[in-house]
Amino acid sequence: MKSVNALLVVVLLAGCASAVEERISNNYMAQGAAAQARGDWDTARRAYARASVNADQAGLPAGRRGILHYEYGRSLGVTCFFDQSEHELNAAYELDKQAGQPLYLSLVELARLSLDQKKFAQSVEYFERALPELDKDGAASRAPAGYADILDEYAKALAGAGNAVESKIQVNRAATLRVERPSKRSITDRTPYGKYCTPA
Repeated sequence: MKSVNALLVVVLLAGCASAVEERISNNYMAQGAAAQARGDWDTARRAYARASVNADQAGLPAGRRGILHYEYGRSLGVTCFFDQSEHELNAAYELDKQAGQPLYLSLVELARLSLDQKKFAQSVEYFERALPELDKDGAASRAPAGYADILDEYAKALAGAGNAVESKIQVNRAATLRVERPSKRSITDRTPYGKYCTPA
């Protein structure tokens, strides 16, 4: 009987700890989003780091954890922690896969992170994984301007990797998309990777 009671106490304490960690994670996520909105990427990075750790410790659903690792990864990249950024964005990708959420968000960010570091071949690889996911989601119809922006970035990566022919094809695809839907504008802000490096 004592062992049953002890087990019950352990379970209850674990549940309480999980709830506390979830609340802490939510608070840090809100702080991170607010800091990011005002352009304070260093504060955002620190807040998202704490939010991610607490979310993982609380065992929150993969979808929620994926969002946190995604935002943490972006903020790491903006503040020039490039290797950690790639790690976190890949973690977000895996969590999105577990949750059955769209996979292109993390892949596009990974492609852009590589492109902004002039890692062109690596960027091409990520774009080539992202584009089929975008096509599956109907991005060219739903968000043509944003899709055209991605095609232009893919073209830059291809050109940087030495594939001028394919680069031109993607530039033409983007231009055609914009001609077909001239009033459409991209509503997403491009993550400014490497723009706010923190002091060593």
